[in-house]
Amino acid sequence: MNLPHQLLSAFQSRIKDGNWLDRPRIVALGADSNFLLITEKHAAVWDLSYYVTISKMLEFSRTQIRGIAEVHSIALHPYRYQCFIAQSKNGTTISENLPPHEVSGLEAIKAAIIQDMQEAERRAKEKEKRIENVPRRQSLQQHASFKKEWGDRKQEFRAQAKGLKLSLSLSVSAAGIAGSFGKMLG
Repeated sequence: MNLPHQLLSAFQSRIKDGNWLDRPRIVALGADSNFLLITEKHAAVWDLSYYVTISKMLEFSRTQIRGIAEVHSIALHPYRYQCFIAQSKNGTTISENLPPHEVSGLEAIKAAIIQDMQEAERRAKEKEKRIENVPRRQSLQQHASFKKEWGDRKQEFRAQAKGLKLSLSLSVSAAGIAGSFGKMLG
């Protein structure tokens, strides 16, 4: 692989038995093997010697209560030193050393970025509320008692058959029901 050694080591330390222990949330590669890795659990590893401002920002964020968690995205320019765009969860965007033609474009969309972030936050809160109101799945104990009851009924059917061998198998899933409705309506 052609990844910086520290980044590769950071990836490998977060994988055990082929499964992620802490998945990457942001990975950015910059000029001359500079990189940034932020994980879902908000661990951060970086070597940003050519991106001093963003390095200082991350160092400061690390000392704050929700510092690294507030970083939404970071893009490093791979050929232009000190050139980056960073966005926080509240929509604040900072940049440095952008080419002149990109500065005007970024300035033009800053208000839309903030609006999109607020809308995304509102939708996330609504989704949390919907999830809280959804009934939970049966516990394992309830599931086990249901299986036992069904097993008892299965024995009753066999006993009633009086010599005839009767077997009944029933498999119902949400996907199967949805597919049946789709076929009927479509």
